[in-house]
Amino acid sequence: MRTGVASPGRCRTIAAVRHGNGGSDVSETDVAAHEVTPTMAAVAATVGAPDFLLPWLDRFYDEEDAELVLAAAAQAAHGESGRAGDGAARLAGFDASRLERAVRRAVLDVDEAGAHAPADFRTRLEIWAIFEGWKDVPFAVHRELADWEVENYTASIREGLEALKDGRPTDASEAGYTYLLLSEAEEVIAGEARVYLWPCDCRAIVGKCRKPVNVCLRFENDRGLGWEISTERAIEILRATDRAGLMHTDYIGRSEDDPHAICSCCTDCCFPHLATERLGAADVWPVRRHVASIDRDLCKSCGRCGLRCPFDAIVCRTDGRPELKPSLCRGCGLCATGCSNEAIQMLSLATG
Repeated sequence: MRTGVASPGRCRTIAAVRHGNGGSDVSETDVAAHEVTPTMAAVAATVGAPDFLLPWLDRFYDEEDAELVLAAAAQAAHGESGRAGDGAARLAGFDASRLERAVRRAVLDVDEAGAHAPADFRTRLEIWAIFEGWKDVPFAVHRELADWEVENYTASIREGLEALKDGRPTDASEAGYTYLLLSEAEEVIAGEARVYLWPCDCRAIVGKCRKPVNVCLRFENDRGLGWEISTERAIEILRATDRAGLMHTDYIGRSEDDPHAICSCCTDCCFPHLATERLGAADVWPVRRHVASIDRDLCKSCGRCGLRCPFDAIVCRTDGRPELKPSLCRGCGLCATGCSNEAIQMLSLATG
């Protein structure tokens, strides 16, 4: 697996400071963009990379990657038999281990029949940001690319969220995406046959906070890249992320064969939270199923609940006494798990 080390000759000097998200800050004056070659322009058009990234696309695809992408595109264009061209023949001539590596790195996709096709750039970006790092991509380009990806994600869920906002029935998967209390997340983990630990793609791509990265608990191991862990270890990670102030989300009401994961979210990097702000859908998504309730007799005015609430639903006065605004409460449960006096309970909205 490639690491976030710059290749010789790509830049003059790299003064990188590693952050908790696995990325790096790189001086704008220390990074040189490459001239856009016809090959890289063809790769960008094939995979759907944004135009502004063209001078930096060789950070995502080296020459061998580019050759594979264009050969796979030619094969798809001419059909599996390779009629009217040599695309299929060229791809068949590549070493199997090279094709496997390209699939693992999301340069290529492969279907159940074993046919290869170029992976779209958004898929490549996810794997690249998680496992390969930002290399010598300037910070300004990093920010523009992260914003581009959040905008694409937002567009992909817009229809479903508009239906939720309007109160219209929808079969969109977004209708089942919800906050999970810590105890609920533990129950989900306990019911899964296998759990794979992945770095958080949101935090790896957006990178606006220093919260833990290796926290995503998936139940399918896409491209074989995750680390299989025990149920006990997964629950330890859930509890550690809760202590770190991360919320848990997942899809409920899904079919058994739907892939899903328990995400550990922040409001700085999480795609769903950033998308809801753009769409004005924070009141309805992710779905709220609980609301906090504070027992004033048990409260010791420590102020911790106010510090842990990501949505300013609890504001503590100068004396530490908390004031709860139920309309702002998303039901994530961070206030309750952070209260050492058990003065906060999470009440189900379903029961009124």
